[in-house]
Amino acid sequence: MITYKEALNIIEKTLTSLEIKDIAVHQAFGINSETVVSASLVPPFSNSAMDGIAIKSKETKEITKKNPKRLEIINTIYAGDGVITSNENDVCFEIMTGALMPKNFDAVIPIEQVEIIKENNKVFLLLEAPIKKGRNVRLAGEDFLPGDIILKKGKSINPYNLMSLLMNKIDKVKVFKSPKIGIVATGSELDGSSESSIPNTNGPYIEACVRRLGLECTNQLHAKDDPSEIKMKIKKCMDTGSDIIITSGGVSAGKADFVPSVLMDMGAEILFHKVWIRPGKPILMAKLPDGKIVFGLPGNPVSVAVGFRFFVNNAIRLMQGQEQEKSLVAVNQLEFQKSEKFCFFAKALTSINDQGVIETIILEGQESFKLKPFREANSWAIIPEGKSKILTGEKIQIVPLLIGESLVS
Repeated sequence: MITYKEALNIIEKTLTSLEIKDIAVHQAFGINSETVVSASLVPPFSNSAMDGIAIKSKETKEITKKNPKRLEIINTIYAGDGVITSNENDVCFEIMTGALMPKNFDAVIPIEQVEIIKENNKVFLLLEAPIKKGRNVRLAGEDFLPGDIILKKGKSINPYNLMSLLMNKIDKVKVFKSPKIGIVATGSELDGSSESSIPNTNGPYIEACVRRLGLECTNQLHAKDDPSEIKMKIKKCMDTGSDIIITSGGVSAGKADFVPSVLMDMGAEILFHKVWIRPGKPILMAKLPDGKIVFGLPGNPVSVAVGFRFFVNNAIRLMQGQEQEKSLVAVNQLEFQKSEKFCFFAKALTSINDQGVIETIILEGQESFKLKPFREANSWAIIPEGKSKILTGEKIQIVPLLIGESLVS
């Protein structure tokens, strides 16, 4: 049996990122496979940051309340208009947000703050104070300069950096191919044929987790406790292009636990089987002859949740060119005891107090079959092996219950 850390090391050494593909930015989704840098100035030209009046700041230096000045508004500039020039003195332009600043004009007064005078069919701006150069002007290159990093390798393409890519006129990006996932929930008791049958929660749960990550689920199958049927369903996942196959149940030491022997019969290399964790100790990882990866998760629902959250999730990240997930640190609010031997994954409720400190309460009902605590839980507390007691006020590692979720609702 190996430790949780040793299991993660095996996952990291075994898996490499999948192939890279080009994708149109407008359809971009996934993990960026190379660092993208800007090739131009963004914004490409100096423009107005708001609706207002564009002026030359040097013409306002001597202005005071006792010595005001009038500037004639000679035209209106809209976003998308071409270059406007004027060699006249003591003139200004009405200008719209995003419009190109006229040549030699370097400040904008918000429209809400101007005083307008109409006289002899002319319109004037009245100023009673000097205006600072650069006021309300977005300078060319103020956001991005040539060579600036837009998106680092291994980062998710989200709506925010999508805007940056588009603003830099990037039309294609290279992303790692996302792994396809096949699922086989084993157990004769899941077929619904008798009063002693139980619902198949594991298959739908894993599929929901997969789809929540934006990944394709190739199959969500059920197999009875029969070696030939389990083998057939795993092969079906292989044939439909699964990069990772996740089984549930059948990995412990019972008479009906056939998954390990089936995998070995298929020529798989068992990379690890049984880890010093709870829940989920019998977890298995194997590599099939064609390079596909199998994670065999124990059958209890919480063990499945732990297996996906802490093992499968990290495998998916590595296959998409990312690092393994990092945890946060929280202050424990309720004493908790466990076996010293195991790394324990506890359902927890995390919040941020008024001082901005992350606090966590480990909930009651930590057994691997109990789902009720998930009504309140929003996080997992990770309590390492070698510790039998976590005291109130002690710092512990946590991660969100669901991948990518906020700890504060």
